[in-house]
Amino acid sequence: MKRGDFIIYLIFLFAFAIIWSLPVYAQKKIVWKMQTLWSAGELPYKILEKFCKRIPVLTDGQLEISLYPAGAIVPTFETLDAVRYNIIQVMNVWPGYFTGKEPAFAPLTDFICAYKEPWEYDTFFYYRGGIELLNELYASYNVETIGIIQWGMESMFMKYPVLKPEDFKGHKFRSPQGMTADMLKKLGAGVVVLPGEEVYSALDKGVVDGADWGTISINHRMGFDRVAKYYIYPGFRSMPVSDFTVNKEAWNKLPLNIKQILKTAVRELNLETLENCSIDDYEAMREMNATGSKTLTWKEEDIERLRKVVHEVWDEWAAKSPMSAKVIEAHKKWLREIGRIQ
Repeated sequence: MKRGDFIIYLIFLFAFAIIWSLPVYAQKKIVWKMQTLWSAGELPYKILEKFCKRIPVLTDGQLEISLYPAGAIVPTFETLDAVRYNIIQVMNVWPGYFTGKEPAFAPLTDFICAYKEPWEYDTFFYYRGGIELLNELYASYNVETIGIIQWGMESMFMKYPVLKPEDFKGHKFRSPQGMTADMLKKLGAGVVVLPGEEVYSALDKGVVDGADWGTISINHRMGFDRVAKYYIYPGFRSMPVSDFTVNKEAWNKLPLNIKQILKTAVRELNLETLENCSIDDYEAMREMNATGSKTLTWKEEDIERLRKVVHEVWDEWAAKSPMSAKVIEAHKKWLREIGRIQ
């Protein structure tokens, strides 16, 4: 074979090898498991299902995310360790569940009686260091948060009217341990810690007089309005966020373009969840009020009196750890910037 023919032959083999390998490369994909805090029947879960269906389309088949409801793979409170050890690759939970590991998780992701509008909290996370603080809290767990997801302002449901701070006194409320529980105790209420699936029964049997659980529509779907006819609207106390947190090693293996696609998709997921849950809240209110539920709207002066009590709770939580103090000061700095506090 002549030298020129040999070179052409080598070029042909090289080109053939590249072309032959392209279909194999295109078929290669990454599959992640994600567990959320939501049950399969909840609206945020259904929105997550749509999100997971979009991911292979957006990434040209390179990434798939299989979604699992609360408790399907591991108990909700164990999701952080499950992501840490790559049992699942993504978790979508309220990080306040991990307050036992570090108190700062609670004020970072549900700073009670602070923000009035979702954009204020969203801006804190994306433009005033909130996500960086969350990743600082997660630093020793081999995970990384790439976005947060809001579902709106939560509302208490009660068997009797609560229109001012003094009305909490002497009554029992279902609440998770944390800042809200501390607020209720300061107001003279009894706190009963129950999982979500037991709240309806507790209200029905009079074990509790009210419940702090979710948004109006979430509580309506749980049936709380059938046994607790009063609810607070507009909400002003609790506007929690969930995270979209991934195993760091799995994240680092993604191509840069897929990372950016996923970050952008999570931002869209945040907006879609918040807006659809808001629509759902209005529909729930119409249904509930048609069957005898009563909307309770607090006067601004009573809300401000409650906030003074809650500011004491903020200070107590700031004393729990250096990171909790750092988180609360970051919140306060942003709240002063937008004129919510002095």
